[in-house]
Amino acid sequence: MIGILKVELKSVLFVLFIVFCSQFTELKVSVVKIAEILLLLFTPFIYRNKINKWILSLLLFISFWLLISLAFNPFRGFFLLDEVSVLKTPYWISIGRFLELIACVNLAALTNNFLKKKTEKEIKFILKLIVKLSVILAMYHLVFYFSFVFGYIEKTYFVYERTPRLRGWYVEGGPYGLMLSFIFCLTFFYKHRSNNFYRAVLIVTIVFIARSKAGTMFILFWYITFYFNIIYKKIRELSLFFVIFGGILSSFIFVKISYQYIDLIENVQREMKERPTDINLVMGRVAGLFIFPEMVTDNPFFGIGLGNYPIIRNNPEYLDFIPHSPKGKTDAHGFGGIIQILVDGGVFTLLFFLFIMGKFYKKLKRSSKENIYFLFGFLYLFVFGVQIYFLYPWILFGILIALSNSQKNNEEAYLVG
Repeated sequence: MIGILKVELKSVLFVLFIVFCSQFTELKVSVVKIAEILLLLFTPFIYRNKINKWILSLLLFISFWLLISLAFNPFRGFFLLDEVSVLKTPYWISIGRFLELIACVNLAALTNNFLKKKTEKEIKFILKLIVKLSVILAMYHLVFYFSFVFGYIEKTYFVYERTPRLRGWYVEGGPYGLMLSFIFCLTFFYKHRSNNFYRAVLIVTIVFIARSKAGTMFILFWYITFYFNIIYKKIRELSLFFVIFGGILSSFIFVKISYQYIDLIENVQREMKERPTDINLVMGRVAGLFIFPEMVTDNPFFGIGLGNYPIIRNNPEYLDFIPHSPKGKTDAHGFGGIIQILVDGGVFTLLFFLFIMGKFYKKLKRSSKENIYFLFGFLYLFVFGVQIYFLYPWILFGILIALSNSQKNNEEAYLVG
């Protein structure tokens, strides 16, 4: 009996920690996330036994990235930021990003270590708990959102007031919506009668409350990927209604989202003159669209260096009409982890990462076809805007490692409802 309680307590603590790492990203000590501090402190315990080969590959990847960054730093021109932490200065910013990536890999390793010896039933139970607790938190945030919108409260951190958009413990609605799309993805690992309700809550929150364009695109691509075989079968059967309806719906969503960006890009100079203090405009994805291609052109093979984007982006040759970074603010181009690897690490670093993913793809293909879809989901998160040093995608990678190596799991562990 004591043994059972101990296992259950460990599972509950694991779930709470996973949800904490994915939800409470803005809880920090200075500029360092509390979750990252904890994961770095856990390092000796995570690796006290044998290191999984995929985890070791990732550790080698980020170590290579740091070394080439530090090696080429003396030949780069830096444009320092005003009123920011010393951790945002040359060399320190690279080491800081390296430690963030170590925390990410630690989270994947911790997830794998905890799940790899679990039975199918235990893994499904743990994933259900993660989803359930995450949805409860989303509904808790929705209470604050509607209370603010209808005037019952005047201010809440959970809502980005300018729009307003729900943002939870994230800096803005877009990243929050992407995190919820990750939770949405987890519901496809198992069957449960509550899944349709959970998915409905998540979709409504992502699309209409957080108004996350990236999160909406992720869900669209996820459905297309996960149900590709069914869609392909319907097309072959010439189910015209299915094809036409799906095509129209997908086209409408894509055009609607694209139009917002196209309109903003076409009028970007006007917008920046009208909204020079809006950091989501002058420092985000739109500004990055004009900056990062220049960086890639100038540094195609080894990139600008791990973490160096904020202290190189203010190069006058890159800025043109884009304002200098405001005092006390650091910038990210907002185009996600894959582009980030290309910009900060160059072609060689990106190929290193893709090589690892390719090898892992082959491993997953041998264990279960459903696993491949979740690997695509992992990569989609980075394609649609999640930075490579964000923690929560690596939870999914850790789950996949555990499932790919477990001899106790079979297709029943990955059924969807």
